[in-house]
Amino acid sequence: MPENSSPAYAKQPVGKPRIPVVFWLLLTISVSLVIGTVLLSNDMKHLRTIDRYFGFGLFSYEIKPPPPKALPRPAPSASVRLPLHATEPPTAQTASAFLRTWRVSGAAMCAALRDAGIQTSEWAAASFNASTFECYFEQSGKREKDQLPSSIFVIVRGDAAGTISNMRVKIVNPQTDQNGQLDPNILRIFEVMLNQPQWLDFHEALNAIKNLKDIKEDGFGANITFSREVLNQDRYNFTLSLDAASGPQTRTRNYFSDRTWLRSPEPTVETDPAQPAPASAQ
Repeated sequence: MPENSSPAYAKQPVGKPRIPVVFWLLLTISVSLVIGTVLLSNDMKHLRTIDRYFGFGLFSYEIKPPPPKALPRPAPSASVRLPLHATEPPTAQTASAFLRTWRVSGAAMCAALRDAGIQTSEWAAASFNASTFECYFEQSGKREKDQLPSSIFVIVRGDAAGTISNMRVKIVNPQTDQNGQLDPNILRIFEVMLNQPQWLDFHEALNAIKNLKDIKEDGFGANITFSREVLNQDRYNFTLSLDAASGPQTRTRNYFSDRTWLRSPEPTVETDPAQPAPASAQ
């Protein structure tokens, strides 16, 4: 028998063991389940992280605005201490009162009289006192029999700043109509003097003057008087003045003095343009 021949029962070389395909399949399935569990757990948090990192675009994401910046804290309010007298009730020595003021200057009053046909002089310094300013109107009629001649005298006085101190009218033997009422041309003087200051509380004054009746009204520092002279029934005197009569009124006037406050603008009294221009006082 040759040397290189081997018996039939000689042992064959042992090869590497083969891993079954089923094993790999089961392993793949197991690993996939583990990875899927990890990615899908916690509301797919890990899967979303991977998607956002690699940019796969599997999910849509809500863009949250940045949190608002904190507002600066306001500065603490400053404390204010009121003086004691600010909360104390007023005393009689410091109390004030309502006080009427002229709402028209002397120059404007004189101009209003001229516009109404009462030809007063210009507002100027008086000849007897340079600190007193005035305008006036004077007219005299003819004497008839034993009667006094009719006359009209009007004067408006004040200071250099234009503040009126008083207005006076004196009429002698005035003309009247058949009802004994004052002639409209003369009554116009009083209408202007009572309307220009725009004081609306003296309701009865003009009607009393129209009927030549005595009247006296006052309020808040203003005083209106129209009266017949005792010794001569044909003479009438009218006075319109503005004087502080009480302590509180005086304190109010001093507080609101033009030396401290700016003067208010000149008011104007509206007139009806449909009315004809008045004639000159007779």
